Amino acid sequence: MSDGDAVGKHITEALGGSFVAPLSHEERVEVERVTGFVEGVASCYYSLSARETNPERRAAYEAEMRRHDDVSRRIDSMSAEERQEVLRTYPALLRRLQAEIDA
Repeated sequence: MSDGDAVGKHITEALGGSFVAPLSHEERVEVERVTGFVEGVASCYYSLSARETNPERRAAYEAEMRRHDDVSRRIDSMSAEERQEVLRTYPALLRRLQAEIDA
């Protein structure tokens, strides 16, 4: 192990973390797609809540918007399985929400 490796390991351990390899090109593309879907869904909920006059439905839309904002904040720490779940389920959710906005 070179001195550079030892220093890097020491800093990582001092911060209480562990070494995480950088994402591959395919993983970066996947993360970008996940980010787009999550932000798109959150944006739809924002639009729906902004125009909703029923206080209960507005609160439900706002809760979903906050939930997806939270998901957006943790995209970088999602597992590959979590990212695949988003890619499997969010396209249909996004289409449904866009149709609701357009209705």
